[in-house]
Amino acid sequence: MTSAKWRGRRVLVTGASSGIGAAMTRDLAAAGATIAMCARRRDQLDEVLADCRRSVPACEAWTIDLTELDTLERFVHDVEAKLGGIDVLINNAGGAAGSDALSMPWSDIEYITDLNYLSPVRLTLAALPAMLERASGQVLSVSSMAARTSTPGEAAYAAAKSALSAFMEALAAEMWDTGVTFHLVYPGLIDLTPGVDGDDSIAETSTGADRIPAPVLARAMRHQLEANDFELYMPHSMQAFSSRRARDIATSVEFMADLYHSGQLH
Repeated sequence: MTSAKWRGRRVLVTGASSGIGAAMTRDLAAAGATIAMCARRRDQLDEVLADCRRSVPACEAWTIDLTELDTLERFVHDVEAKLGGIDVLINNAGGAAGSDALSMPWSDIEYITDLNYLSPVRLTLAALPAMLERASGQVLSVSSMAARTSTPGEAAYAAAKSALSAFMEALAAEMWDTGVTFHLVYPGLIDLTPGVDGDDSIAETSTGADRIPAPVLARAMRHQLEANDFELYMPHSMQAFSSRRARDIATSVEFMADLYHSGQLH
């Protein structure tokens, strides 16, 4: 499955030990990319690294806590030194903690903000100077449908992902003619079970009620980068849903409130 488009390209993937990150890392390595991967869980990360090295022996892994924000510039510089540069940055790491906003400790809100918003921003700003100097590079950030629906029970997570999307949209406009491009992904329900895959057609046929296997999303993300598309919704029907909601936010909030208080969103 090696592709001339990816052979030799240097890609940094965060949150690569499981789920979307692991699927994306394996997919791009199989396509020929040299992967720098990072996560907190070394045992799981080593399994992904071993798989990737069967395709590209030069792949490397780092164990890092991305919420330690002051370490991220050095981390990016270490990756650049080891691989010789970063052609593609994939800001995938993230996580949610479901809770009513008034019940969530402030420390949890800070952690969710650091992980889902501040860390990808910090990584991006650290990687951009070298990309701009080369006049080439891609930054793909995994947002969430929560950023478009402001899901009750996930206020901090939805806010952090919304902020991430807004920041990357602004960067895309600021750097329009630089040769560096920006890309956003809006996953809906994703099946993160290891080993579960499916036909890529589910991205077209699903209404969003069923879970999309992570490898299906990973392949769609690779195609997104190849086509230089700005946004990817998974499944694709979520884009129309987001557009309808934007036309009548008040009705959408009322609808989400009904679902939440009836227990259907818990």
